[in-house]
Amino acid sequence: MSDDVIDVHTHIVPPRLAEAAQRGGLRYGIDFGRDSNGKVTSSVGGKPFALPWPTPLQTPAERVASMDAIGVDVHLLSLSPSMHWYNTDPADGRSLATETNDDIAEIVSSYPARFRGMGFLPLQDPAASVKELERCVRDLGFAGVLVGTNIDGLDWDAPELFPVLEAAQDLNTLVFVHPARGRANSFLPNYHLKNLVGNPLETTVALASLIFGGVLDRLTDLKLCFAHGGGYGCLGIARMDHGYLARAEAQGIARMPSDYLKGLFFDSLVHGHRTLDQIIDLAGIDQIVLGSDYPADMGEPDPVEFIRSHPRLDDEQRLKILSRNLSGLLG
Repeated sequence: MSDDVIDVHTHIVPPRLAEAAQRGGLRYGIDFGRDSNGKVTSSVGGKPFALPWPTPLQTPAERVASMDAIGVDVHLLSLSPSMHWYNTDPADGRSLATETNDDIAEIVSSYPARFRGMGFLPLQDPAASVKELERCVRDLGFAGVLVGTNIDGLDWDAPELFPVLEAAQDLNTLVFVHPARGRANSFLPNYHLKNLVGNPLETTVALASLIFGGVLDRLTDLKLCFAHGGGYGCLGIARMDHGYLARAEAQGIARMPSDYLKGLFFDSLVHGHRTLDQIIDLAGIDQIVLGSDYPADMGEPDPVEFIRSHPRLDDEQRLKILSRNLSGLLG
């Protein structure tokens, strides 16, 4: 068995989008540019969102060197969620997805032993998303796809999104759920709370919607992994269990909410060993995979050391998180 250290949670700006930001202006219905600090920005009908990454953006070779420095063998590459705009015209969304995924595939081909692709889907067009998902897996050889926690306000229990998840199950491929276009931004303007609180909140809502909406009852073999340790999903699951017992509107599912956690996966990006312990206790050690949010400023700068320095884990448990859980998940 290969014991490569694999990071499920890493992002890139593909060459065509980096070029669009450098040039500035409208592409795929998105306004790209750079702010006064040189950060890449994008927006659709509103305030530009600046990418919280070091500049200039790394080349693939520079990225591999940084991976070597911290002992990571493989990055799963996904489009930065700051560029997951689901409110553009569907035709623009389809073009963005096709060209972005082609760019990711080209980067993977430059270092095939070090990179694997995670596709971007034009989820404002679910039918097109199913086709692009099939192309990503069958033609481009991607490990899976990254999807936003909400799709222009739609949660993942929405009937129109079900065919996308059904196709992912049929393809036996990974769906990585990550905050994008957080709805808390409007009421959490200060102290970076839109990220510190809003991002975990988004992931929690996605998790709860999939559970209480019955999606996980219908798709029992769906491979789902949640960013940032699932937000507050695991940490707040006892309240969901109580709601299931106490409220009629929360009782339309087959099992207690906490029972579903053992069939889901969570990355290790929680910034604290005690928090990770709680998730392990609830979901199980086999459900935790390495994640860093590379190269974001809110990421874990040394994710391997974070796991290796955990005093509660034994060597076998560390190996599962660093390598074997995710390699098994990806087949």
